[in-house]
Amino acid sequence: MASIVSTYSLGTAMLSSMAQAQNQLTQLTAEASSGQYADLGLQLGDQSGYELSLRNQTNLLQSLTTANSLTVTNLETAQAAIDSMRTDAQNALTSLTSITAGATGAASSLQSAGTNALQSLIASANVTSNGQYVFGGDNTGVAPMADYFSATTSAAKSAIDAAFQTTFGFAPTSASAANISSSQMQSFISGTFANLFSGASWTSNWSSASSTDVTTQIAPGESATTSTDLNQPGFQQLAEGYAMLAEFGGSSLSSTTQQAVITAASSLINQGVSSLTTTEATLGSAQTRVTDATTSMSNQLTILQTQIGNLDNVNASAVAVQLNSLSTQLETAYQLTAQLQKMSLAQYLPV
Repeated sequence: MASIVSTYSLGTAMLSSMAQAQNQLTQLTAEASSGQYADLGLQLGDQSGYELSLRNQTNLLQSLTTANSLTVTNLETAQAAIDSMRTDAQNALTSLTSITAGATGAASSLQSAGTNALQSLIASANVTSNGQYVFGGDNTGVAPMADYFSATTSAAKSAIDAAFQTTFGFAPTSASAANISSSQMQSFISGTFANLFSGASWTSNWSSASSTDVTTQIAPGESATTSTDLNQPGFQQLAEGYAMLAEFGGSSLSSTTQQAVITAASSLINQGVSSLTTTEATLGSAQTRVTDATTSMSNQLTILQTQIGNLDNVNASAVAVQLNSLSTQLETAYQLTAQLQKMSLAQYLPV
């Protein structure tokens, strides 16, 4: 039986091969561009589940790493605010040591020192980071410290005025304040007045912060306390010392009673500085834990990404060789096809 060969059948067979080669070329080009297999499911087979597990672990670590970055920013903001509070406190103490009780202008200077320091404390206590109040505990959406100097008399100021009026029978601004003895003022300051800066009085009149601080997952299976709150002693002590100066420093107190106020305020401010140093140290330790956790996760991410790469990534050199070879084959096929299309049986028939 004679075998019939025509230019049409040859061309058709070559076109089919060329189409397959073209599809393979498209796949190789995509792999060369992305660096990964075009069909991961086909390539990985029963390792697909393992690869998915690696990706899930990677996504978790990347998510925690991003969250840790925000947490570190919050912690740094809180520590910077405490540094500012401490500086203001030292400046206030310096001012107090330069004031002589009973001297001309002493009352005005004491009141100004207390007012300015308290205003700065309120501003620093209400600082935000990433849209959150860093001294609010886990109540991060509300300014933690009330504005003592608000246009409408604040609850804190009303409480102080009422306590003074109840104890002495007149307001702090009354000329009768000159009759308050040093021992009477000391008793008031250490008792009734001090109670306004702790417990329910503090949380009702001064602080909207939660005493429960933020707990953050900083690594798989590891959490840390990553905030502080306005209900810590340092904030209370500074507020008490500053308010004492702002409210009573400008009164017409005798020199000995004025000195009692200076001494008490200085002691409270010193205590506040010490307490804030302890608070800042706690925040610093938390930041170290978060940073260490991030470093550890970074190392784990490197390992996981290498494992994923070993599964997903193509051999770039091998793909380049295949692309070059396939391109050459296709070019040759195109040339042969063009030559076949020019051939005609009529050329070989006798004239």
